[in-house]
Amino acid sequence: MRTAFLFLFLFLFHITFVFSQSKIQIGLKESAPLSEEINKFFKISSGQLEEILKGEVISESSVTSPKDKMQSLTLFVAGMHPRKCERAMRKLSLYENYHQYMDFIKKSLYDDSTQKFSFLVEHTLLPFSMIVKFKIPRIKKEGHYPFIFEDGFLKDLKGTVIVKDFKNLCLLGLKADWTGPETVIPNLVFETFLETVGELGLEHLIRVSIF
Repeated sequence: MRTAFLFLFLFLFHITFVFSQSKIQIGLKESAPLSEEINKFFKISSGQLEEILKGEVISESSVTSPKDKMQSLTLFVAGMHPRKCERAMRKLSLYENYHQYMDFIKKSLYDDSTQKFSFLVEHTLLPFSMIVKFKIPRIKKEGHYPFIFEDGFLKDLKGTVIVKDFKNLCLLGLKADWTGPETVIPNLVFETFLETVGELGLEHLIRVSIF
């Protein structure tokens, strides 16, 4: 019993240490190159940059109706992983396991031969289940990885996954843009959903891939 307690204590201490390390290793001297990298995809505010430097995840979305019967969205999510990108992506590249990582993903499939990734999303903010399909390689190292939703819901949505080393840390981010036929989801609900799952999703992916 005492051995089990000691193991649990050491395990929790190690997790706390890792998270504290992820925050204290990001200093102001990193702000310029970090801001330069992010601004390639998203005009980041000083407050948002400060949040990332503290080890927090930022998520910003906008959903509008540019004209009648049309809808448009943008989404940007970013955060720092406390490991180098190659280490972080060992687990994050296992797309078929994403339903094990996040509660709102009920099913996830990946085909290496076609590089097609699909998952079923269910969330209290959504009036219906959503099947998302797109093509993306298994990301195992740093780089910028464009993707597109080839069919299904939000067809023709385009985006980029950002995986960039900063010393012993890894910037993880996603930028997405879409304009298409109006969905049945109201703008404000859709916007809130995107920001919520973006932030919670990346936070959880970072946690599950630390070890």
